[in-house]
Amino acid sequence: MGKIRGSESEAGAPSAGAASTRLFGNSINFLHIVLMVTAAAAPLVVASTYIPVSIGAGAGMATALTYAATTLILLIFSVGFAQMAKRIASAGAFYTFSAQGLGRSIGLSVGFTVLAAYSMISAAIAGGFGFYGAALLHSHFRIDVPWYWVSIVGLALMFTISYFRVTFTARILGVLLALEVFVVLAVAVATVVSGGAQGQQARAFSFAEWGTAPAVGIGFFLAFWSWIGFETTAIYGEEARDPKESVPRATRIAVITLGVFYTFVAYAGVVGYGDSSPAQARTLINQYFFVLADEHTFGFVRTLMDFLVVSGFFACSFAFHNNASRYLFSLGRDGILPRALGRTHQVHKSPHMAAGVQTVIAITTVAVFAICGADPIVHLGTWLPIFCTLAVLLVQLIVCLAVVGYFNRVGRVSGMEWAKTFLAPAVGALAQGVVIYLLINNLTFLAGGDVLVVKLIPAFVAVIPVAGFTYALWLRAVDPQRFALIGELHDEELDEPVVDGQAPTFGGEPDRAPN
Repeated sequence: MGKIRGSESEAGAPSAGAASTRLFGNSINFLHIVLMVTAAAAPLVVASTYIPVSIGAGAGMATALTYAATTLILLIFSVGFAQMAKRIASAGAFYTFSAQGLGRSIGLSVGFTVLAAYSMISAAIAGGFGFYGAALLHSHFRIDVPWYWVSIVGLALMFTISYFRVTFTARILGVLLALEVFVVLAVAVATVVSGGAQGQQARAFSFAEWGTAPAVGIGFFLAFWSWIGFETTAIYGEEARDPKESVPRATRIAVITLGVFYTFVAYAGVVGYGDSSPAQARTLINQYFFVLADEHTFGFVRTLMDFLVVSGFFACSFAFHNNASRYLFSLGRDGILPRALGRTHQVHKSPHMAAGVQTVIAITTVAVFAICGADPIVHLGTWLPIFCTLAVLLVQLIVCLAVVGYFNRVGRVSGMEWAKTFLAPAVGALAQGVVIYLLINNLTFLAGGDVLVVKLIPAFVAVIPVAGFTYALWLRAVDPQRFALIGELHDEELDEPVVDGQAPTFGGEPDRAPN
């Protein structure tokens, strides 16, 4: 590895006049990854929105039990996911996993689908940031600014931060996340310690409560929705220290940490109002935990929550901005999208070209919704996330199958490997399929009305992987060399993709994507 290959030398310095195509390797540890992906899950947004909705119209008094059960299901999913992450460290994550496990054509389908989902999630959450940011400016500073200008300024700030090294991004998201978690836990702990309206609620963990819940299916869907983003740990594999260990560990920690947090906060929500929790949740809606803050904490906590809801939306949108940028970068580096997207900054090693394109996409999306007079919460912040969530769930189901396919090819050497790489992914795929069914079956409820464009969301989602698959077939016919680059592994030391059996081998077989 001592000779110069591609655009960089052994020492990692770019050659004169050459473009860098490598991320800032060995720069972040597993804790940084946990902070970034947990920020994507937006814990304060979940606590202030999804949990009350589940209490009022979903799992009811069993909402805490539902979050605990979802934690176990996602841990099972993460078992197979972690096994792939131990073998493959790539910014392409799901795209690369699927190409390696199920073939290049399916890999490109997944790549296009997850790229569209993460790109649109960033724009959708930016709508919430704009709405609450504008409200904050009005109520606390008497400044009136349209929500869309707040969203656009926020997206521009995200690009500015992501232009620099990934460690800078991790610090920003880490601080915002710590503040969110602190204030929500303060309200939850104070509520539980005080005994709330009627004392402790052991029934919150009774399976019998599922039988009396308003709609337990909606409760489970909202719980799964609350974790969207945890699976992005693998995106940072190329930038992590010891990625084959840090990424799987970060995934497990993210699932468990969020699970314990959500379960406890949901329990506190039930303790706070006792038997009247479902009725209060339907009445108070997004003020549910804000009222608990007024009742069980000091006045400044409520004010702090007003600010942290805004920062929480920013952190969530920013996290998905980074995710989408890395998928654009990966597809650009592979030559599937314009190669300029696969360039990184000469100094910071950030995917600045891809980040710039993602910023333009998000700002354009916000602008289109604003021009059409759309509501930033009901339309941009609800309809678009439904599309994104369905797309991510579909991708996660395919990745479960990809884990099975990959290890069928490279081999397994023990019964434990069979459990981790066949049984666990199979259960994970089944779980994702059930959640997809719950989402489609409850589209009208989730959208807040019987709207044609919402009913067509499954069709919109289906078009993207079909287009990706068709494009892959076209590439195979007219440009086999580019087709061969889809989802290929990149050697940690070189810019050039490792193709046609040149990748490291495991179990005696080459790590290469089947056709």
